[in-house]
Amino acid sequence: MNELLEQFLIETRELVQSATEDLLALEAAPGDAEAVNRVFRAFHTLKGSVGLFDYPSWFALLHAAEDGLSAARAGTLSVDANLIDVSLETLDATARWAEAIETTKRLPDATAAEANALAARYRSLLTSGPKAQLANVAALPGWAANLIDASAECGGMALTAVRYRPREDCFFAGDDPLGLVRKVPGLLAVFVIPAAPWPPGAEFDAYACNLDITLLTGAPREEVEAVFRLVGDQVTAVEVPRDRPTASARAAVTPSLDAVVAAILAEQVGVLAAAGGSDADAGRLEACARAAANALLSAGHDGDAESCKRALEHGSDALREAIESILFGGPTKPSLPEAGEPPVPSEPFGADVTRTLRVDATRVDALLALAGELVVARNALGHLATRAEAGESAATLARAIRDADANLGRLSATLHRNVVSLRLTRLSKVFRRFVRPVREAARTLGKDVVLDFDGEDTEADRSIVENLFEPLLHVVRNALDHGLEDEETRRQCGKPQAGHIRIEAGQDGDSIVVTVSDDGRGIDPAFIRRRAVERGLRSTEAAAAMDDDAVTDLIFAPGFSTAEAVGALSGRGVGMDAVRAAAERLGGRVSVESRIGLGTVVRLNLPRTVSLIRVMVVGAGGESYGVAMDAIVEVVRKPRTSIHAVVGGNAAVLRRRTVPVVRLADLLGHGDSFTAAQDALLLIVQAAGETVALEVDRFEERIDAVVRPPSGLVGFMPGVAGTTPLGDGRVLLVLDPATMLASAPTVDEQPGEGR
Repeated sequence: MNELLEQFLIETRELVQSATEDLLALEAAPGDAEAVNRVFRAFHTLKGSVGLFDYPSWFALLHAAEDGLSAARAGTLSVDANLIDVSLETLDATARWAEAIETTKRLPDATAAEANALAARYRSLLTSGPKAQLANVAALPGWAANLIDASAECGGMALTAVRYRPREDCFFAGDDPLGLVRKVPGLLAVFVIPAAPWPPGAEFDAYACNLDITLLTGAPREEVEAVFRLVGDQVTAVEVPRDRPTASARAAVTPSLDAVVAAILAEQVGVLAAAGGSDADAGRLEACARAAANALLSAGHDGDAESCKRALEHGSDALREAIESILFGGPTKPSLPEAGEPPVPSEPFGADVTRTLRVDATRVDALLALAGELVVARNALGHLATRAEAGESAATLARAIRDADANLGRLSATLHRNVVSLRLTRLSKVFRRFVRPVREAARTLGKDVVLDFDGEDTEADRSIVENLFEPLLHVVRNALDHGLEDEETRRQCGKPQAGHIRIEAGQDGDSIVVTVSDDGRGIDPAFIRRRAVERGLRSTEAAAAMDDDAVTDLIFAPGFSTAEAVGALSGRGVGMDAVRAAAERLGGRVSVESRIGLGTVVRLNLPRTVSLIRVMVVGAGGESYGVAMDAIVEVVRKPRTSIHAVVGGNAAVLRRRTVPVVRLADLLGHGDSFTAAQDALLLIVQAAGETVALEVDRFEERIDAVVRPPSGLVGFMPGVAGTTPLGDGRVLLVLDPATMLASAPTVDEQPGEGR
């Protein structure tokens, strides 16, 4: 895919996300003018970007959205639920269409119909919405109303009024305000005033733009905005009412474009006069000469601009006289304004979009520094080879090699840590996406909900963050539907009318912990027991023997649901099961805590990174295998006499709780090689929501490993998470205990408390 389209897709995603957040903020504070401006700028930028390509329906929709937001910004359209809803739907459509372009290289067939329907809703708001009467002078912004008399002087040909307030640092961004004004088609009148009072001459900065430009043009608004498309956040354009009244001419007629140049020249004369004819400040003289020359060049007075440059060579007085001569002698008539630049034509689609990461420059600098240290370490190895060839003693060389190895180990560990940090993404990226689903679900359920976040700066691997939204969405939906009571029930319980959902994140060693809590009704273990029996998930005896924590954990069982009927948000029995599956797929685990009447907390423990993990190497059936440390709850050594045969297998009591014991060698088909040792070595793991003891033959070592996904024949073996090479050249199979134990024999009916 060509670079222009690739950048467009990246920018579109970011603008959709930021505009969505601002629209939701506007719903809570409709009077936030700055938020309105931010949303307008986002839509304006989106429209300009789409305009670079041949997507007319999409462009027309964004233009209609910009019209609506421009009216809201001017105060002629209320920021209400109707405007926010259609704007959010426009952003949804924009995101879908961008994704379609990325995946299929074309827009969906229904794009035009959907775009036209949304655009019609904007037009309806502008014609029938609150305060949507822009067809009268009173409805115009003050600056535009001031141009009406000038419009009459122009013969009533004005169609668009424009206000352009260049940024103070616009020159450093490569902007040319006067050049842009000259490109406006159908230019009729220009009025320039200082954006702020001019400072004293001694404090004047010739490189700081201080202009507030208003103008009238006979061109349609679309053509005017095309000229200012790269500075859209600095420009406001409104259509001049067609039924405006005839007014008397103002005392001072709006100046022509020559007056813009004259105003700039007059300011340079003032600056030079304040300098008192001194030539000491060469920088100020050069700045004045450049400002005057650039103004004249932009108006087509090349000869006068050259005169200013020549006068600079003769000092302050000569430059001042030259500018005054041009100013009061009357420069020649400027050339006509040039037409705006044509839009960049679209280019053919190419390859797939490259996945991109935005990286802090300091992290890249750290990598460059490490690269330099690696070069030094490599040179040191070459020096060791030279010393060995010179016949240096083996003992001395051994010490030097150990030192070099330690240095390389330090550098490689630091390099890996820094490279991994390049993929770290803040969880705020996924947290912000919940605001809108919660808003819509709360509206559907008729509940008042407050959503807040904590720990948004917590970082995790990009793949973890990108796959976190769906499982968290299931948890949040369950909190909304099942956890939070309706307003009347909350009032009777003495709770605030608005329910509270909180999403938090934090780092715990090499893991991150994400929790979703609510202040709702909580989970009733008695109800869960009854429902588990009704659904056939547990027998009556087994359910009665389970403690409350184990019962509460049943909400993650496949097919389990507390809903009486299937609803729009929940009730199908797949939500929380999907949460557990997603957590385990990411190498983590999920747990739940709840208190009746106080609320529920769902906690996800996930690895912070996925490239380098800590692995415990264990023996089973004469072979070595790896198990990720994150999958191990604890390691236990117990006397073999404490393991008992029960219905369906073996079990042991661990801290007053009975857990099934399964031999790893049996799972791997090495049962015949088993030799009973005096003590049983157990890995305590979580599988399908249950605690299981995995018996191994021996504990070997703990290593840091780069686990590669299983491929080839190994890729079809259930329970294999991946492979990693060992230092001696062997390839270690890294196991996934949860998957392996899914089909393992378990204790069907277990005692509840210890015996």
